[in-house]
Amino acid sequence: MLTLIRNLTFGVVLLAAIVLFGTSLPTWWGGHFGGYRLLAHMFASGLVVVGLPVYAILRWTDWLSPPMPSRGSSWTFWTLLLTGFLTIASMYACMLPSTPTPWMITLIDFHGWIGASMLVAAIAHLVTFRRANSTAN
Repeated sequence: MLTLIRNLTFGVVLLAAIVLFGTSLPTWWGGHFGGYRLLAHMFASGLVVVGLPVYAILRWTDWLSPPMPSRGSSWTFWTLLLTGFLTIASMYACMLPSTPTPWMITLIDFHGWIGASMLVAAIAHLVTFRRANSTAN
């Protein structure tokens, strides 16, 4: 049952990362970020903010029991966590009232790039996780 919940949580995080990347893609070419696209982005970001720590806890508790995951799965897991938490932290820091405007612009750019790398890390984690599970069975 724990495995099912862990896999569903990762699925939610992966789908949310895809939605986040898709909704933010037009802004990479100077497009406006508003309306339903912004609403979908905000909804998916909430899923990541809640789902990523839940997945991390569930994955960590799974590692406490044998068999241990592959080295690639471990690297992609920690990369996913690092990029995910940096994505969350960069937007949080941008929303602080003490952040000056030039820093906000820099943080928003960083948020976009690190968010895109989070999607790459999530897809890589999916590949290595499935490969580790297929060899274990």
